[in-house]
Amino acid sequence: MIPIYMLGLYIYQWGLNTVKKEIFQSTIAQSSFYLEGLENEIERIKILQYDCLNDENLNKLAVRWEIMEQHDIIESIRQLQQRLVTIRNSSEYIKNVGVDIYPIQRSISPDAGITDFDMEEYENIRVPAGVKGAQIISYKGGLYLSTLQEGNLLANNPLYLIKIELDKDALKRALDQFNTYEESGSYLVSHTTCSDIIINQSNENSLYTKDIIKGLHHIDGDGMVSRDIDNKDYYMVYVESEYLGIVLVRYIPSEYIQTPVQHFYIWVWIFSISAVLMIIIYSFHVYRIMRKPMLELVDSFREVESGNLQVSIDHDTKNEFGYLYKHFNEMTRKLGMLIDQVYKQKILMQRAELKQLQSQINPHFLYNSLFMINTMVRVKDDNIIPFTEYLGKYFRYITRNSSDYVPLIDEINHAKVYANIQLIRFPKRFEIQFDECPEQYIDFRVPRLILQPLIENAFEHGIGEKYNNGLIVVKFQTDEKGLTIIVEDNGNELSDQDIIDLQNSLAHTDDEMSEITGIINIYRRIKLIYGEESGLEILRSRLGGLKVMIKVHGGNDHL
Repeated sequence: MIPIYMLGLYIYQWGLNTVKKEIFQSTIAQSSFYLEGLENEIERIKILQYDCLNDENLNKLAVRWEIMEQHDIIESIRQLQQRLVTIRNSSEYIKNVGVDIYPIQRSISPDAGITDFDMEEYENIRVPAGVKGAQIISYKGGLYLSTLQEGNLLANNPLYLIKIELDKDALKRALDQFNTYEESGSYLVSHTTCSDIIINQSNENSLYTKDIIKGLHHIDGDGMVSRDIDNKDYYMVYVESEYLGIVLVRYIPSEYIQTPVQHFYIWVWIFSISAVLMIIIYSFHVYRIMRKPMLELVDSFREVESGNLQVSIDHDTKNEFGYLYKHFNEMTRKLGMLIDQVYKQKILMQRAELKQLQSQINPHFLYNSLFMINTMVRVKDDNIIPFTEYLGKYFRYITRNSSDYVPLIDEINHAKVYANIQLIRFPKRFEIQFDECPEQYIDFRVPRLILQPLIENAFEHGIGEKYNNGLIVVKFQTDEKGLTIIVEDNGNELSDQDIIDLQNSLAHTDDEMSEITGIINIYRRIKLIYGEESGLEILRSRLGGLKVMIKVHGGNDHL
């Protein structure tokens, strides 16, 4: 019922908006047609102005006044006045035409003849620099169109200016045609200031102008807004003429727009009351027949979601809910059986994958070690005894199958054994530093072979090419989330792009890259055992080389 009720409200609002839209579009069309006609008329007047700029007599008066004979001056003025009269009579919107000639400080018009030059008027009705179109200029209550002679300048001023004064009465009469509604009106407003009225309608009962046009400077283009004036609602329609630099503003009382849909109000109330009554009756019926049984079923599902698979719904109904209750009970019983089977299979699969990943790491160190023993025997190196002891401890640790998980201190000691082997092989090339294991994590159980492969990777790919001053640092950090093991080196073999490639390899562990297989294996094992919040992070070390961080969150609860 709510969608139906909302549909009724939508239909009402749609009807109101449709009427508003039709009136708005009709008003916009009328206004645009009027402005288009006015633009065409002003454009025709501007063409006459531009054509007059090249008038031979005007140019002679502006340039040769001082050397012309008196009868030539009189004849040129007479012919110029005739041309100005022709321009004035060409449109009902022209009230007067004149020419201001700057060099001789004279003004010429058809009616007044030759008059003194008015510098203030000359400066105010000049076309502003950079303004395009036929801009209407308001000055001392009059409206002007002006065109400058720009070819030659005298004291940074054009030689002459052709000014046309528009007939405001004719423009007002044209605006009166829009007053189709009582208490409506029209204005022509300057778009530059949006506060200067260019033309007001001739109706003396028009509304206060500033209330109509306030806020117009925030509006561009054509549109309609509502305005509250003297506790009465009005719709204001505005149409902009960019060419003339004016906006035609029309205001219409809102009652003329809303009257056609007034009869809808009573039907909206009737419909609203009927809809509310039907909703109440229907809601009670639905609660008794559907809502209450559904709540019981939802509560049972929540019990299952919380882990209680022993929940069962008692029922004696034979309708659709009885069918759902019966099969819900069967579902919980079978679900318990399946979970038990799947859980055991998952544990077996995890152990198999750990064994497979661990087996990839075991033979990694064997080949170089055998070659090193062969070399030390040949040269009768005294370090062969400790070297073989370390090597025995090394292989005994990695081949031990008693447990997949060892105390963290055992993993650290194994990493130190590997470091001692490398120090015997390359005594002057590098140094390795181990922080003390945090006391609370000494017996913390971790999967075997997660630390030594990282040290091996740092040695081979980080400081492998260094002949001296190589450094590998192993640190431990703890926080409320868990333990972080950091292995970093001062190698200079890896570029920034290499580190980015390593980071991408962790995001796509299916990619096979032999030089980082150990890191990928460790990453997958940590994720598999400790969850998604744990894993590896690869960064640029502050020492200059690679920095690998093993993050273990959650502790031995995962084991």
